[in-house]
Amino acid sequence: MHAVHLPKNHLILIAGLVWCAAGAMVCVIGLPLEFRLAPENLVLFPLAVVIFLAFYFLVFSRLVRKHTGRIRERTEDRLPFWLFFNASSWAVMAVMMGGGMALRLSHLMPDWMIAFFYSGLGVALFLCGVRFLGVFARKEVVAVAPERIRADT
Repeated sequence: MHAVHLPKNHLILIAGLVWCAAGAMVCVIGLPLEFRLAPENLVLFPLAVVIFLAFYFLVFSRLVRKHTGRIRERTEDRLPFWLFFNASSWAVMAVMMGGGMALRLSHLMPDWMIAFFYSGLGVALFLCGVRFLGVFARKEVVAVAPERIRADT
């Protein structure tokens, strides 16, 4: 079987779409709970902001840079479509999705915890997907890596 190989910049497009979709799905769970519970629990909005800031700046923004750089540095012009993530990121995504579903379905976390956590996490995921889409729109990944320029001269 022959894998579909795409231009490197299209891997960034796939990453952006996947991250936006994942963020939207998490927001669909968290935001309705947040808006339903927040009037009685005013602390939920600030908690969601803390979760957003932590995940956006300390985790996901770094991953956007890491994956963009990893794809940019590949010498091939076309790559298999699944390489928008590396193996460890695929594993982390599977654990996070499985763990989130297990926690919600087991009812081990109360709704108010899911509300602020999923709201902050979902918005952070979605906005980092938008960052990937910005990289795609600017065609930053098709730029030749500095190491290749030095090697060619």
